This record gives sequence, C-alpha cells and structure tokens, in this order.
Amino acid sequence: MRTVVITGATTGLGLRVAARLAAQGWHVVLGHRSESRGEAAARQIRRRTPAASLELLRIDLADLKSVADAAGALRQPGQRPPLHAIVGNAGIQVIDGVRRSADGYELTFATNHLGHHLLVTGLLDDLPAGARIAIVSSGTHWREKGMGFPEPRWTSARELADPPPDADPTSTAGRVRYSTSKLANIYFVYELARRLDGRPISVNAYDPGLMPDTSLSRDYPALARAGYRMAAPLISALLPGARSSRASARHLADLVSDARFDGTTGAYLEGPKIAPSSPESYDVARAQQLWVDSEQLIDQALARR
Repeated sequence: MRTVVITGATTGLGLRVAARLAAQGWHVVLGHRSESRGEAAARQIRRRTPAASLELLRIDLADLKSVADAAGALRQPGQRPPLHAIVGNAGIQVIDGVRRSADGYELTFATNHLGHHLLVTGLLDDLPAGARIAIVSSGTHWREKGMGFPEPRWTSARELADPPPDADPTSTAGRVRYSTSKLANIYFVYELARRLDGRPISVNAYDPGLMPDTSLSRDYPALARAGYRMAAPLISALLPGARSSRASARHLADLVSDARFDGTTGAYLEGPKIAPSSPESYDVARAQQLWVDSEQLIDQALARR
C-alpha cells in the first residue's frame, strides 16, 4: 500500500480524487481545515469503499505553521505506508477585498502558492523513486484559455504576498489575484522539475477546467452561486474547457496512479492530455526568482510564529 496526501480533500475535486484513489487501494491522507468536515468526507468515501484506508490531517494552507506541522507529521516513520504522492488541490478565490492569511500575506497567494510550496518542499526528502506530485493550476493563468477570466498581472512574490494598503479591493482585482496565483503554481512546477533533474520523481501541473459544480465560487453572492449551481450540468456539457468535477477527478487520479504517466514530469495537463501552458509561464528567470522569494517569505513567517 502507498500513501497519498491531498490538500482540500473534504469537498469538490479533492474529495472525488480521494475517493477514487482510496478505491484503488491507496492510503489517503485527507488534508482539511475542519476536523468535522474531514470526518464527513471520510464517511462519504467509506459509504462506497467500506475498507478505505483513510487518515485525517489538518493542513491549513493559509497558516504556514499548520503546513509545517503537517509536513512534520507526514515525515514520522512507521505511522503509515510510504508516501508516494502529493496532490496540491486546495485553492481559494477571494472577491470581497484584500484578505490576509494567518501570516499576514495576501490570502489567495498564500493559500494557492506559498502553502503548497512549503508542503511539497518539506516532503521532498521523504519521497521515493517513482513518487508523483500533482499541483492543480488553472487555464485562468492564460487569457487565451481563461474563458473571459482576467489575465494574471505578475509583479513579484513579495508584492503579491504583501499588496499595498491602497490595493484594488474590487471583485475583478480578486479574480486577477486568483489567475496570478495559478500562474505561480505553474512556475513552481516547472522550477521544481528542473531542480529534481536526475531524481526519479515527477511533478506536473494539472488544469481541471472550469468546474461549475465545485465550491470555488463560495465567496460569490448567494444568488450568483445558486444560478451557477443550477446551470452547472449545462455549462459542463456545452462550454469548451468546462468539465464536471467527476471527470476532472478521474483525470487527476490517473495522473497520480496510471502507468501511462510514468516518466512524465515538468508538464502541464489539460484534463487527460499534455498541453502547452501560456507563453508567460515559461519565463525561467521569473520562476527561479519566485522560488527564492517564496523560501524567504516562508522562513520569515515561520520565524515570527
């Protein structure tokens, strides 16, 4: 038996991926922010797979101390089957102003990028040959494929983590912060793949497409959320680039466990297929600087705790 840790595993895409991998015989660590929601997710999985091997672990990506503690727990020998996969799935989209993480960083960038950077790098030394890392990104990082979503506005990791007091609080600016964080996910994957050169560990970015049946729109007004949910089946069926969370979960689980992805690394996948990411995402110097700045931001935050 092998272990996979999944962030944001209590709902939507993360829960469906957890259920699929549990059914395949993986020991699944359900990353959560709420124990009650983690327990509810475990019950839901066991309704279909009674013998599922599950473990609950608090991983609040907006709290770097929580992430460091989770990585420490996962490194404890003999507590579970060997760790063979990490799925960085959790994400947040904030449209109601500029919000801050527990460490004082802008919440979207902190959750979607910094938390996953720390979790993955904190576990690298414990991953064996053949291990796989999958980070959920988004087509929103590229205007051409963003389906009307505002394109990223890259500045630097430090500015993204700490916007000025007069930063734009509008919902459009919040969406820009989201698409920019998804670009950061791809920079992280490409840079990590370069740094892993020679080690038989794969790391890939996964674009699940627009999934109208997930909770990513939870910060939207109630009426908008209700309409979005009602239209979800039609959107998934008719809009190019849209998928149900069920279909996306199948593809993401395959990226973790299917033999056809043996040796695939440093790639960007749209659903089940390798595809190009945006021209902007191949900026090596920017990716390298993001790595350095992210390490410093994380170290500074942990030193304050």
